Parts: sequence; structure tokens; C-alpha cells
Amino acid sequence: MTNAQWKLLMDVIRGEHVDSLPVGFIIDSPWLPGWAGISTLDYFTNDQLWFEVNKKAIEAFADVMFLPGFWAEFGMCTEPSAFGAKCSFYQDQLPHADKIIHTIDDIDRLKAPKPASDGLAPFVLNRLRLNRKKIENFGHSICFATARGPLNIASFLMGTTEF
Repeated sequence: MTNAQWKLLMDVIRGEHVDSLPVGFIIDSPWLPGWAGISTLDYFTNDQLWFEVNKKAIEAFADVMFLPGFWAEFGMCTEPSAFGAKCSFYQDQLPHADKIIHTIDDIDRLKAPKPASDGLAPFVLNRLRLNRKKIENFGHSICFATARGPLNIASFLMGTTEF
């Protein structure tokens, strides 16, 4: 996000008057690789392609506020992997995280993940660190986390229907 977009988003959240409401979309892996004509696996494993595809989307849809912009992720596997879920990756489809909660009792055995070392989280953090200068040189900032919330994560750890 640019600083102007961040300010506008904060104004909208605070309920302040803005001349026109912004249009915002999540920018992430379900649509970016196919739209850019590259494989999902290349998008996840190549920092240069990841950066260029995000940049291309931001340039192509210049009037859209992408949230959060330059979303570093590995599909819906990032957070479940930090809890110990096995993840499977494919050439041209989204990855899949296996369930690790099979009964309610399994929840008590979960340990809080350490983002600096567990699952795919350190790769996400490192991707942002390695690309931060390029993102800033493009006029954007890393304004907030690219993480999913507790209900979303729980649905992947347990299964949507079961949760």
C-alpha cells in the first residue's frame, strides 16, 4: 500500500468523511499466478516472480487499493504449517494443508507457533524482509500483517464442516 492509501484506509475505518470511497481487494495467490501466466509453484518459490506479479497487478489496477499489497504467503498453508500441519504443493493449483485437529481434545495439545521458526512463517517473514527495499522503492510500504485470523486458521486445522 502507498502511504496515501494507508491514510485513506484509516480515514474510512475511523468513519471520517472522504471524497469518494476507495475500492479495495485482497491481493493473493488464488488469482495472481494464473492471471500473470505463471505456475502457482513458481509464484511461491521465486521471490523475483512474486514481486513482479504483485507489482504488475498494482500497476494494472492503479485505482484499486490492494490489501495489504505485496501479500507474502504460501496459500492457506502458511498458518496451518506453523501449527505442524503437513502441506502439499502443486504446479498449477493451490496448496493443501492436512487437518491436525480430529477431536476437540486435540486442541489442548496445540502449541502456540513461533513465527520466526515454525512452518512456512519464517519464509514469509524473510520474503518481506528481502523485498522490503524494492517494495519501498516502488512507493509502497508494508503496513500490516499478511496473516489470516483465528476462525480461518481453525477451519483449516480442523476442517470447515467439522469446525
